[in-house]
Amino acid sequence: MLTRRSLLTSVAAAGAATFVLPSLALADPPDQSTPEGWLARLAAHRDDVSAVFSDGAGRRFSHLADRSLVVASAIKVVHLLAYTTAVAEGRLDPDEQVRVGDWDARHPYIGDGEVGKGDHHTALTYLGIPCDEYGVATNPDQRVPLRSIAETMILCSDNAAADYLRARLGDRALRAAAARGGWRMPDVRMFGGETLLLFFPEYCPPPGSPVVLRRAAGDALSNRFACDPSFRAQVLPRVAEKPPSVEAIMAWSASTGQGSAEQLFRLHHEIAANRDRAAVLAQRVLGEQFAGHEPSGTKAVLYKGGNLPGFLVLGFDLLWPDRRPGTCTVFIKNSTPEDLQYGGALQQLCVGALFRPDTFAALERALGH
Repeated sequence: MLTRRSLLTSVAAAGAATFVLPSLALADPPDQSTPEGWLARLAAHRDDVSAVFSDGAGRRFSHLADRSLVVASAIKVVHLLAYTTAVAEGRLDPDEQVRVGDWDARHPYIGDGEVGKGDHHTALTYLGIPCDEYGVATNPDQRVPLRSIAETMILCSDNAAADYLRARLGDRALRAAAARGGWRMPDVRMFGGETLLLFFPEYCPPPGSPVVLRRAAGDALSNRFACDPSFRAQVLPRVAEKPPSVEAIMAWSASTGQGSAEQLFRLHHEIAANRDRAAVLAQRVLGEQFAGHEPSGTKAVLYKGGNLPGFLVLGFDLLWPDRRPGTCTVFIKNSTPEDLQYGGALQQLCVGALFRPDTFAALERALGH
């Protein structure tokens, strides 16, 4: 999870890891604690990278940009734009007081980080809401403004917030939001449902089944968890008795929601380049993480990333007062623990490429363009 840190000092991950696992090691890995080391890392494994970069001043390149890969929490920009659109159109009131227990009902206790440090736990703590180690509010009848749920979906990468908003808004609203950027039929699933499918594999459709069946199975489990206390009571005992193997987790990760660097790029750029109320509201939320740490002369850095075992995703926008925004998206498959550990240096490289022509050219060369 990223916190509000300077781009120059942040070494946090690009979205909270669901599980901590070993993954493929790089032969003779470079020093990824610096942007220069990341250039070497990307150049050595170009086939693992999908990317689109446009600096808003005429420079643009793409690399394997139409390939479908795991999109992880980076897809939450779809949920965010659907929410801000509903606010702009008067269909949702951001000041509505939401019962925290209704938000908690979309959090299946685990799967969003270490116990006591998970994203939902972080979101509740950030808002001053007392909770247990599994991120369940001590007082489920406590109220929180709807806007805070949407904000922690981005700031804390809270999966339960995304699932709560999807349940409130419906898939039609999410598809309409994605369509603003030309992203037809985004692969939006309940994050909690995907987690439950890992721990209850008997509910998974057979391997090779259409994605729609997998999505339906996960959505059904998410709704069951939200509404059926007897099912909720089975979750933690199941995790303790039958923890998934590393192989099962890696296979599960690769089967979660998919998207391409080009699709995510188009939606980010649609948000960053427009001045209608829905886009401006989304810009404000996406810009909170790096507010006050923008490169000199720019207005804002917008960000949402994500990661799952073996996959790392970043989406950035750099807003300027006098020209079109710069936007970049980067997807990395076969990612390593070092990729996550030094994600802050990759962030610096991405923002640097949108800000400095020489960094843009260096990144372009590293990816063979």
